[in-house]
Amino acid sequence: MTRLLLAYDGSEAARAATGVAAALFPGAETVVATVQAPPPSLEAAAMARIALPDTMIRDGIANMRAESERVARGRTDEGAALSTAAGLRATTRILREITPWRALRALANEISADLVVCGTRGEGPLDRVLLGSTAASLLHHADRPLLVVPADHAELDGPVLAGYDESEGARDALRFAAAHLGRRPIVVARAWRSPVRNTLRGQALTHSRIDMFKEYAQALDTIWAEIATESADDGVGFARELGLEARGTAPESGDGHTHALLRGAREAHAAAILVGSRGRGAVASTVLGSVASGLVNAATLPVIVVPGPA
Repeated sequence: MTRLLLAYDGSEAARAATGVAAALFPGAETVVATVQAPPPSLEAAAMARIALPDTMIRDGIANMRAESERVARGRTDEGAALSTAAGLRATTRILREITPWRALRALANEISADLVVCGTRGEGPLDRVLLGSTAASLLHHADRPLLVVPADHAELDGPVLAGYDESEGARDALRFAAAHLGRRPIVVARAWRSPVRNTLRGQALTHSRIDMFKEYAQALDTIWAEIATESADDGVGFARELGLEARGTAPESGDGHTHALLRGAREAHAAAILVGSRGRGAVASTVLGSVASGLVNAATLPVIVVPGPA
């Protein structure tokens, strides 16, 4: 049984994340968690003692705590109700922490979550690149798989597109799919960049008046495409060994591997993109600017990021 930790704050993105989690992991055991900043203590309110008596300060702090508890309980109950209606087996937790991602990471480890689920902040890709958001912080610090869901995603019936580059990180992502997405078809995508179409030297060869140079450029481009296709086939073979239904694709990435995977996902009508967060090439490490980060920041469909060993 897959165990999910669903970060729920009552936002549209959180509601969308609930629906996506239920579609990708039907019947999963789910802990719906709301993170609330702790109310101030009496010591923190010491400056107010200049004008107010301690009893009034205590009453004010008690009221703040009660209101914070009411809001948090309302959010977790709402999240649990949505999760249960979607077919998930939901329980709730309220976390008191100033930094949400730290609290979520600790709880994920405590409950041995197979996946942490959260929505993206903001209404568009530009809003999501803000450092400090819960999704971005979890991506860079979490040691468990992470599902990040944009608020406006709706297509949930398609396959999962898995970025692949023959690295152990990419294979770990496919192992995650076999363990938790076994009913969902997988499209193994090997993004590649043509050295002919995307370099000045390659363009010079392609537009040369000498036929031999043109033929050389075409042959070189064909070789690179074949190498990428062979790599995708390697991923398909590995996925099938794991018991997954899989097929391959090799999108060319003239404008970057992130955009190539996004195009491949759109063409496949994918429900989500799956990548490893360590390795080389298309699914390199979680350093800012990597494909995993780029997908989380820019994607208009859910992204599952599977970290490698620390």
